[in-house]
Amino acid sequence: MTRYRLIALALALMNSLAACSSQDPSPTATSPEIIVAEVSLPVAGTSYRGADSHRFLDETVTLFCGTHGVFTSSVEPPNEIGGSVLSSYLATFVGELVLQPAVGGSLVTHALTVQARMAERITLMETRGSSQIFNTELVTFELRGSGMPDNIVVRESSDLVSSGVATITAISGGMNRVESHYDVWLEISLDGGRTWNQAQDAVRMTLQPS
Repeated sequence: MTRYRLIALALALMNSLAACSSQDPSPTATSPEIIVAEVSLPVAGTSYRGADSHRFLDETVTLFCGTHGVFTSSVEPPNEIGGSVLSSYLATFVGELVLQPAVGGSLVTHALTVQARMAERITLMETRGSSQIFNTELVTFELRGSGMPDNIVVRESSDLVSSGVATITAISGGMNRVESHYDVWLEISLDGGRTWNQAQDAVRMTLQPS
């Protein structure tokens, strides 16, 4: 194999790793920093973006590259080690649900814009220099009703923990840098909530500027 072909293959591999799709760069790539004067979680003017897709039922159902933001409320994080608060809010979820028919036929794609019911538990674990490190857990994430296909409901797993980390770092000028991500386990019901199907993998959701 020639030197030039090796270089071309390496570039192609780098491009494939840097994007969730050709139109939607992965949040694992470098993103603009989130800098705020006063911190409440979740942070206004930001959204969480998925680094991959949620896959169910041997990949016959896929929830593609969702984002959620436009949070309706937020809370101040705790200041004492071991302190914990619960932040409950609505957020606008934007994504795409793709269904593979059981026998023949074409893929069915639903564009989603749904009000997600959400709650996250925020616990201060340690202070390291000018940074506060929080353990976070997504305890509620639910897509149902208006904007969803009939009888389809998506929620945070009832069996697996969707855990994450948030770091708040004081910087110059009285400002703060905020970083946050979750590894989210979802499950889906195709019969209005009577039976549930666990996602095949967790998906990393990372906080980014909207």
